[in-house]
Amino acid sequence: MSKKNNTNIFLIGLLFLSVLFFSCDTEYIDKVNAIPGDVIKVPGYTQIETFTFKDSENNAISAAITDENIVVTWSVNTVLPTTIKPEIVLGTEASITPASGAEVAFKDGTVYTVTSKAGTTKKYTLKIDFRQIEPNTWTYAAPETFAKGSLQKLINNAIGGSNNGIENLWLSKENTRVYLVAAADQKTEYTAEIVHLGGALGTSSTTTPFISYGIYYFLPEDMPVGTYDLRVKNGIYTLQNASVENRFKISVIEPASFAVESVGSPVQKQGGETFEVRGGMMNAVTSVIMYNSTAATITYPVEIVSATSYRIVLKVPAGTPAGTFNRMRFYRGTANTLSSFTVTVK
Repeated sequence: MSKKNNTNIFLIGLLFLSVLFFSCDTEYIDKVNAIPGDVIKVPGYTQIETFTFKDSENNAISAAITDENIVVTWSVNTVLPTTIKPEIVLGTEASITPASGAEVAFKDGTVYTVTSKAGTTKKYTLKIDFRQIEPNTWTYAAPETFAKGSLQKLINNAIGGSNNGIENLWLSKENTRVYLVAAADQKTEYTAEIVHLGGALGTSSTTTPFISYGIYYFLPEDMPVGTYDLRVKNGIYTLQNASVENRFKISVIEPASFAVESVGSPVQKQGGETFEVRGGMMNAVTSVIMYNSTAATITYPVEIVSATSYRIVLKVPAGTPAGTFNRMRFYRGTANTLSSFTVTVK
């Protein structure tokens, strides 16, 4: 073989080794071995190859991996899990915290840290890309008045009808917020307590107040009276009254009359156990009795444990016979109010 051919083979060999060296430059890292002067190459992989988990119907969900994030595309028509146990495939000899299969919160901001065998680390943040239909807002073309302690609601009696009611809500309490913004500075916010979100749970003949699709909520008990604008944060959308000229015209007042709400009814209790009733001017109650409407002359007293303006805690006296009591009468001196709040004594 000629010297020229030997030279060509040598150059080709050098080129091959050069390509091999540079192709591994980001995948392996030099590390000094225990023997002085001895250098070895160890894997420096910090990438997540795959990230998969099962939804509530046992379907496999795969995330997209970007340079810094684990992105999960999620339809709001699918039940959102509170936690997940993802199976994670990593690069060569890498480890991850939390570990593959560990239960973690399924929410934006959950952080995973990948550590290569060489000791380098990289963080990935879980991001949920919600695919949500924009909900319809509501229209109320007049100033409103909300009494603290009373059940408030944003409803649509006929979905798709002409009543301009709210619809297409993402029915997730965790991703819904009802709040009021003070007109005084148009900044201060007060978050309401959502007690029901979604479809009807009965008819007008039952004790449930949730007879129409929508959001049912109580005003914060510590918010001052005044003028406000009502807003709903549902998923990625913030909703307001479509009647712009009637925003910041909701008057929040203290209860002007006694009221009993049926939220929490029916309830099952044993003698000696307590339960709560919501409403307005509840601290004016002096005594309470319960009975069944089919035998109205037979009544049983209910003990008052504590009361505020917006809620009262009652106790079923020990020895009360088992049965369903579908009426409660709240006395305030000589005045009284009948309620269909139902208690079943076990």
